[in-house]
Amino acid sequence: MLIKPAYSPAKLPQPDSWQSFVCGDYMREHTQWLMNDYGRRLRCGTTLGLGGLAAELSYQAFSLTAPVLVSPAAKANTIQAKLEHLPIKNAVVDQVVMPFVLEYSRDPHQVLREVNRVLMDDGYLFICGFNPLSPAMLSGWLPANRKRLPWSGRYFSAFRIKDWLQLLGYEIVQHDYYMGRFLATDSNRSKTSPSPVWTEKLCQKIPLLHSGYAILARKCVILKTPRMRVPSGAALSQRPVATATTRSSLTTSKEVLHD
Repeated sequence: MLIKPAYSPAKLPQPDSWQSFVCGDYMREHTQWLMNDYGRRLRCGTTLGLGGLAAELSYQAFSLTAPVLVSPAAKANTIQAKLEHLPIKNAVVDQVVMPFVLEYSRDPHQVLREVNRVLMDDGYLFICGFNPLSPAMLSGWLPANRKRLPWSGRYFSAFRIKDWLQLLGYEIVQHDYYMGRFLATDSNRSKTSPSPVWTEKLCQKIPLLHSGYAILARKCVILKTPRMRVPSGAALSQRPVATATTRSSLTTSKEVLHD
């Protein structure tokens, strides 16, 4: 549960559906709403969804074609493969959606490297994760919750994820905290209610207490202009400098008087 190294030698349980979480419906609704809001910046091209949670989201707000879905578990209309080794060609995807994937991956660095490989230049990456600074994560200290989702994964803060993305050459376009409920009580299992609960009011005043965060990043490519090399033995042509000669008027007047 605590902030741990990126690589995990042990295999972590991965969520296959939003119903695997304590507040799955609440999490899915808020993630869908936020992804639709971020869709204003995305392209109407090929979308890649990673993980079992991405297969249950709607992409009609920003994608005209059906998304390509890859999941470690066998699901309908998805490609079953490891996220650390995607069966996709290089630079063929316009945007990648990763809802709560890095927390349950053995090697999140390798997952990001694979995403960087298949993503086109100036493509967008949408990441959702759990906020380790939220009181919602404190419920994982209870013995009954240590092996339950979402507390069975590892938490990476938004600052740590942004640092990884910047090392890969990504520009952070937008970053928000969301999900004001603490994902632990039975009342949070229901759908979004019109009136906010006390935790949502508290998170509005202190955004760092939200249960999750979302990051939208753009893959930047810096083109290096080659320098012109001049051969070492080449001689530069030098033109003679033009000189102007003037005749003194005083000398001319002296000559006239002498005659």
